[in-house]
Amino acid sequence: MPRAILALYDTREEQKLRLSRIHTMAEMPLNHLGLTVVYWDVADGLPDLARFGDLRGVLTWFAGDPFDDPRGYATWIGKAMDQGLRVVALGQSGIRRSRAGTAMPMSLANRFFGRFGLRDDDGYSDLTHRSRPVVADEMVGFERPLDGPLPGYPLMRAVDPRVTSHLVLRRGGQPESDSHIVVTGPAGGLAVEGYVRHYDPELVRRQWIINPFSFFRAAFGTDDLPKPDVTTVSGRRLYFSHIDGDGWRNATEIESFGKDRPIAADVVRREAIEPYPDLPVTVAPIGADLDPAWKGTAASLAAAKALFALPQVEPASHTWSHPFFWGFFQDYTPDKEAAFAPASGRRARGGYLANWFGRTRITEDEVVGEGGHAGGPDIGRYAVPRAFLEEPFDIAREVGGSLDYMTGIAPAGKPARLIQWSGDTQPYAAAIAATRAAGVRNINGGDTRFDAEFPSYTAVAPIGVAMGDQRQTYAAASNENTYTDLWTNRFYGFRNLVHTLRNTDTPIRVKPFNVYYHMYSGQKSASLAALKEILGAARVADIAPVTASHYAAMADGFQSIRLVPEGQRRWRVVDRGALTTIRFDGASFDAVDFPRSKGIVGQRHHQGSLYIALDPAVEEPVVALAAVDRTDVAPPAPRPYLIEGRWMLDGVEVYANGFLAGAQGFGAGTMSWWMPVPGRYAVTAERAGRVLWRGEAVAGVDHRLSLTIPVAAETPLRIGADRLD
Repeated sequence: MPRAILALYDTREEQKLRLSRIHTMAEMPLNHLGLTVVYWDVADGLPDLARFGDLRGVLTWFAGDPFDDPRGYATWIGKAMDQGLRVVALGQSGIRRSRAGTAMPMSLANRFFGRFGLRDDDGYSDLTHRSRPVVADEMVGFERPLDGPLPGYPLMRAVDPRVTSHLVLRRGGQPESDSHIVVTGPAGGLAVEGYVRHYDPELVRRQWIINPFSFFRAAFGTDDLPKPDVTTVSGRRLYFSHIDGDGWRNATEIESFGKDRPIAADVVRREAIEPYPDLPVTVAPIGADLDPAWKGTAASLAAAKALFALPQVEPASHTWSHPFFWGFFQDYTPDKEAAFAPASGRRARGGYLANWFGRTRITEDEVVGEGGHAGGPDIGRYAVPRAFLEEPFDIAREVGGSLDYMTGIAPAGKPARLIQWSGDTQPYAAAIAATRAAGVRNINGGDTRFDAEFPSYTAVAPIGVAMGDQRQTYAAASNENTYTDLWTNRFYGFRNLVHTLRNTDTPIRVKPFNVYYHMYSGQKSASLAALKEILGAARVADIAPVTASHYAAMADGFQSIRLVPEGQRRWRVVDRGALTTIRFDGASFDAVDFPRSKGIVGQRHHQGSLYIALDPAVEEPVVALAAVDRTDVAPPAPRPYLIEGRWMLDGVEVYANGFLAGAQGFGAGTMSWWMPVPGRYAVTAERAGRVLWRGEAVAGVDHRLSLTIPVAAETPLRIGADRLD
């Protein structure tokens, strides 16, 4: 089933894809609907559609007129629609004028708009004080109501009865003046400029006017599409946590530690990691902070070894020399960086400088005072291109070298397999390719917020971003740096992460539960208290914890997965990688049809959607659905299945009186199963043939078998349940 949306954008209008309207606002709702996005810069002309394999549609969001030849664009759009692609046009159509400003004939405009079931009556209402909505359904006024003066709008008439009009404006009470502003239909959808999203220039904040989830769902016709989902594992919200090594060697300022104050990395270990063995965390030091040949010390190296030895800690790397501005290194030469060499032949100041990160460019006095140099190329808000300048930049050392170093100091069998991007978290394509060549994942960037300061889904990032033929995976939530005015104020601010965690889980689950922070959180009492408050919230949440590298692998699986129809309401799942959940929306009266399915661990209804857990041990699961007549109980089935659980399960074997399954996870194994036969069940957990725990649980008249297996499962084990009576 085609899942890809071809997004047309214009670098002459939006210089960076990362900052484009489609990427920052539209791609996340599209991801939620199971869709991927591929980009094409129309400054390079129009693409050959044949080069894209599984397109579902085309999306544009222009603010101006990007085409020298709008006629050619109209022809291209027509061919796309003739091939069955749905087209969605937000903002300006790109068809009314050429890039040089030449007006196009109305016949050309109506050839374009006619494809959407509309006709342009060659009019425009710029005085809107007498205009009122006569149709404004639930798709309009999503985050920003239509109040106050309305933006100007073109006069668009609906001419196709198959079109659904979601917003119709009328002037002066005259029906003949009705203008159809937001529409969807079999060809796609259209929403005119000024009625897609609201922008507040004073607060620099955006809010959706249309409901992007509903609009894209209707325009791209996704109801028939099973949705690959990276927010949920084993029927629960996925949890992961990762730490960037910034501030590793900073001495803590917390007075309770006494005069001999430990470094921040040790404080975080003792206060926020060791007391939480049930919450995995991926720890990524900076190589230069550990290696004695650079700026490492005995204490900084020992701190890393102590952390990596903990069973809930996954080793990773935050690069070797901590690049701040990755774009600087895309065409790197040592001479280019020489402008930032330390003054008077002194070596660069060692260690991470918190006041250099994320700040406006530092004054000349400040730079020289730190042993830096105020001259050289402009690198934006950073004073130097990277934190450690001891040796020339080497991308092989930043990626493969740093990973090898972390693996070398970690216990045997715990390889470092994740790069956590540093600085502006905007790596160039070749840097991302270096992680792929090393066989590891990558993460960071995105800075998702959804709270009182950022009260909109427009601040919720997509799963990742394409850079050329490479792909960067974003963190699922922002770190404490954005809550603390770039680590200069409000050091308690990270506690406000709870609002983003709540808003990205309800009423729509769009993100997993991600706790992402830096080692400098161990430096101050307020920041450490805020971190522990967030970890406390995680402890009582209904979560399934995984490592950060596992989440990044799932994000890659979201891109690669293919869904092959195999009959009535039946799909084969191919090339899914580590992704283990398929979601069906609006599925309260649907359930897994187990006799027609394969490789299914379980199912759970949540928020009107059906989340189906796939067995990682089955290469190509098959998902089939059947109708059920009740929504207040777990759907009946001829075999046991997992409803929800904290651990990930694989190699599941089910039979009439019980089940066997491989299990891996963090914390006690709390889970619920639906059992065909109520009664008492003997439950066991074993590893390598040795029984670790035995117990009993009861499936009541509701067929739910709820149990807790109180053993450690960081190392995989095998669990089973057998009916006793």
